[in-house]
Amino acid sequence: MAVHSNFLGSVTVSGDDAKALTRKLTHGRGTRAAVAAAQNGRKLATSFAKRGSVVIKLKPEPNKANG
Repeated sequence: MAVHSNFLGSVTVSGDDAKALTRKLTHGRGTRAAVAAAQNGRKLATSFAKRGSVVIKLKPEPNKANG
């Protein structure tokens, strides 16, 4: 296994780690949170493409006890 990086941020992975990474990228599945974030991102991108702007509605969190 070897992982090499340089000051520009590029990373080279070799050996068994490279095989495992390739397998995970090819056959891996996203988490529920990642899938939900991607769906929300697609909605925002579609809205921006149609209207040229994006509207984001924020929901306030209920008050939490200090302490």
